[in-house]
Amino acid sequence: MIHDPIFQPLLVGSLSLPNRIVMTTVKLGYATPEGEVTERHKAFYVRRAEGGVGLLTTEPLYIHRSGRELPIQMGIHEDALTEGLHELVATVHSAGGRIMAHINHAGRAANPKLVPEGELISASAVPCPANKATPRPLEGSEIHDLIQAFASAARRVGEAGFDAIEIPFSHGYLIHQFLSPHSNRREDEYGGGLEDRFRFGREVLEAVRGEVGPDLPLVVRMNAMDYVEGGLEIGDALQLARLLSHESVSALSVTSGTMCESVPFCLYPAGTPEAHLLPMAERIREASGLPVIVAGRLRSPGVARQALSQGKTDLVGLGRPLLSDPDWVRKAETGDEGGILLCAACHQGCLGELRKGRGTHCLFNPLTGREADVQTTPAPESRRVVVVGGGPAGLEAARVAAERGHEVSLYEQSQDLGGQLSLAARAPHKEGFLDAVRYMGLMAERAGVKIFLDRRVSPEELMEEGPGAVILATGSVPLTHAFPGLEETEWALASEILDGELELEGSAILVIGGGLVGLETADFLADRGKKVTIAEMLSDVGAELDPLPRTMLLKRLEKNGVEILAETEVEVLGPRSASARKRGEAIEIPFDHVVLAVGGQPNRELAVALAGSNLELHVVGDAAEPQGAGEAIWDAYQVAMKL
Repeated sequence: MIHDPIFQPLLVGSLSLPNRIVMTTVKLGYATPEGEVTERHKAFYVRRAEGGVGLLTTEPLYIHRSGRELPIQMGIHEDALTEGLHELVATVHSAGGRIMAHINHAGRAANPKLVPEGELISASAVPCPANKATPRPLEGSEIHDLIQAFASAARRVGEAGFDAIEIPFSHGYLIHQFLSPHSNRREDEYGGGLEDRFRFGREVLEAVRGEVGPDLPLVVRMNAMDYVEGGLEIGDALQLARLLSHESVSALSVTSGTMCESVPFCLYPAGTPEAHLLPMAERIREASGLPVIVAGRLRSPGVARQALSQGKTDLVGLGRPLLSDPDWVRKAETGDEGGILLCAACHQGCLGELRKGRGTHCLFNPLTGREADVQTTPAPESRRVVVVGGGPAGLEAARVAAERGHEVSLYEQSQDLGGQLSLAARAPHKEGFLDAVRYMGLMAERAGVKIFLDRRVSPEELMEEGPGAVILATGSVPLTHAFPGLEETEWALASEILDGELELEGSAILVIGGGLVGLETADFLADRGKKVTIAEMLSDVGAELDPLPRTMLLKRLEKNGVEILAETEVEVLGPRSASARKRGEAIEIPFDHVVLAVGGQPNRELAVALAGSNLELHVVGDAAEPQGAGEAIWDAYQVAMKL
């Protein structure tokens, strides 16, 4: 791989990088309420350094309490925090890594619950739709105070020993709020044309450089596009890149979107375009003459390699792909690209867990965010272990047990691995789940698991074999509901639709149930030209989903003409219509076919049959209780670690 462009060294300012992969800033939520570094931070970044990442970037370090987004976000606003930051840097350096401090003030995108009343600030009083709050405009003296806050934060960056410093002129944060005409309506020297709107950012850069001296590399993160009406376009980005080339900037990191109006183009969940910033990054690179980093769903080494070889960028930014697989770089270097757990862009384990206050994890990698507490260690003695079920929980349990030294066999009654993950992958824009299934199966095989497909194992066989432990990962079975008239109706289960077992005739489909499965089944059917109506008893649909993917899914359903009837209880099904009550009012819903998506229940058939045996039984995943894939995988990991 000596000529692989990913592994060519590069000098960014005075900093020598061994390869072209940069871990971009990812919000972690691991800090104390005071903004202090924790052992969890150290273990997280060290693990990525050990994986060979060329340059790590910290989560956003807030420079002032009025600029916080999270209650447990790392801070750099006080001198008392410098010692912890120094320890973080030293730990990363001891693992052979390099780390860049990302310092920020969120401005109007800050969390209003964390900001004292009247202290949500911005360039102008333009509301932020995401947090439904309106900031107050900064006064002239306050602008100078914030410039000094950036400078003081930069001084702490230097004292802590960071290898570089990054400042966001992007994502609708404070400096970007001055740059964008959408959010800057000022009539003083900080408003007007682009060069005037650039003044605040320029003065921040000058103050920062004055504190850190001439040698510390300074990276500016900038938008190629805002995707906001009245916001910055690519032409503005090119002009900004030229302006930045005259400042003491070492590199530009290209991204897009704002955290107030166009969040999908900041965070790039499934359903957003892959690698589409590359052409714009190339133009910014040419306009500025500076080295460029670009991110935005560049999840595979093949895409990264092509972007670098074609001169579209100098460095490739990866965020979530290094949450799912911290060894992405090492595996690419050794030619083991098939062994990379590619990010599915699902946002369920990272952003979803972060919003719940548990800190960033990964749906498919149970060790992400737990590096300080959990290690896979050898078992005290080798045992024969049988795993029944080849879904995510079964595959995880089998792999971990085998890696610990047990002799493991896995039985799956269908012809394919994956269970509910394979069904989920049938929904539009969730193809990345198939990569996770492929990876989990491959890792189980590499660990030495003997996998038997299309093999239903009986209680008698298990009792006769007498393994040292049995792990039941038999999943769940879909619930049905005895609606009056169901027997006279053409109906199917959502799982049968997603699995491709049935091709529904007729155009009008009634989906009963507005949870995740119901919504994704509706998405699947609407994508195939069906006219879909969803009936849900609760006041809202998809309540269990993270807000960002939920919003994108609902917008897609609306675009495809799916009608959602919330607070609607189906009472009687007829051959071609349903009698229902919507908020107490009687309505009729016509259909050609009914699809039931009313939940699932644990498949306990085998567990019940083995309850009286002398076998050591462990029930994991949905077979224990209905749960998400992330919970099922973590549950399975913990059980396998106890064997």
